[in-house]
Amino acid sequence: MKFLKNMERRFGRYAIHELPVIMIAFQVVGYTLAMLAPKMLSWVCFDPGAICRGQIWRLVTWVLMPPSSLDIFTVIMLFFYYWIARTLANTWGDFYFNVFILGGILITDIGMMIAYSVFRSLGTPASLLNIAAISAVVTTYYIQTTILLAFAFTYPNAQVLLYFVIPIKMSWLGIFEAVMLVYSFIKSPLAAQRLVILLAIVNIVIYFLMTRDLKRLSPKQAAGKAKQRRTPGAGWGSTFSHRNSVHTGTSAGSRQNAQGSTSRRSAAGYTQIYPNGARHRCTICGRTELDDEKLEFRFCSKCEGNHEYCQDHLFTHQHIKNGVPGGQQ
Repeated sequence: MKFLKNMERRFGRYAIHELPVIMIAFQVVGYTLAMLAPKMLSWVCFDPGAICRGQIWRLVTWVLMPPSSLDIFTVIMLFFYYWIARTLANTWGDFYFNVFILGGILITDIGMMIAYSVFRSLGTPASLLNIAAISAVVTTYYIQTTILLAFAFTYPNAQVLLYFVIPIKMSWLGIFEAVMLVYSFIKSPLAAQRLVILLAIVNIVIYFLMTRDLKRLSPKQAAGKAKQRRTPGAGWGSTFSHRNSVHTGTSAGSRQNAQGSTSRRSAAGYTQIYPNGARHRCTICGRTELDDEKLEFRFCSKCEGNHEYCQDHLFTHQHIKNGVPGGQQ
């Protein structure tokens, strides 16, 4: 979607670059508070009544609320969610990952505040019960669930070791998680919990609808592009600047050098023509020279498959190994 692309060009530099690390750090702080000072959690949870009285920090601090008790399995899952969050951040780019996570938090805030107003206006015993349950059901559990579903959608063929032991494809893990989400929605006796689940689903749908023209590489696609665009020595030395459809080599700045580079690329047999005739596309953000004639693209010699990146993601991407950023499978 051009709106998000334009937003990234204007505000991408303000994106939080280590959001996965911050998310895990918040989880650690939340579990620490739950063990050492559980009463402190009452000051950070999502309490609509307290928010209406001016405690607006609760709109953000509820991400500290631990979704479950702390045990060895929780620690393993935290490592797992950190890995998939980090992979998504490197695959989509920091800006789009920020949009996905912060957008989910914002949607939850707005939805639950509206729900609180509705429950309060109804004033029935069931409504009062739902108001009391809001602070308990609004946790990071469904944020983690959306991250897993987003990863399964982006990398359906990636294989992971569940609990470091059980090999499973992300597509099957995503289907299982989606089924459990639907089951929880149907079986939950609380409208507040069903609403939190619905808001998490809405966030996923909105994000992928807004970025449907920014489809990322799956491991299978990455392998295919590696085969199509394989060339000896393609790396940081191959740089192309797009201005008025003229290729300019950065080493000498002459059109002759650029044309020579283009010829070598064609002779190597890996030149890729994208939709609308674009010749270069960033693996992270999906932009081409048709989106902005001032964009520059480079191939990364450390990524398997000669992946191409724009100047915004040239030094921030995670190297692709075995078809997956970071070399995980």
